[in-house]
Amino acid sequence: MEKQQSEVVLFRHWPRKLKGKAYVYVGEDLTNKSDLLLDYNPVHKKVPVLVYSGQSIAESLIILEYSDDCWNNTAKLLPEDPHQQAKLHLGKVLLIKGEEREMAMKEFSELLSCV
Repeated sequence: MEKQQSEVVLFRHWPRKLKGKAYVYVGEDLTNKSDLLLDYNPVHKKVPVLVYSGQSIAESLIILEYSDDCWNNTAKLLPEDPHQQAKLHLGKVLLIKGEEREMAMKEFSELLSCV
């Protein structure tokens, strides 16, 4: 698959709907990651990765936030209440380890400052 500039591409381990937006699904074998995935997410080298207009967005919650902002003509994927959003971020923090957890804790603390 070549890089496309105008289509929406979603790299995942399994397919899912995305706000009714048509997209190209790229299934990834997590034991043998594609060169294209590694090109779009060279730091973390994992799914999901959303590619839109040639730019990649990684991490589930960030993809959901981006989708809500970009395609706002459908129902929101994330709650609008900052407290509810913070709870989602806390769930993410509890599932990860190491340096990524530290980064997520920082993001979570920033969210709490808005509540």
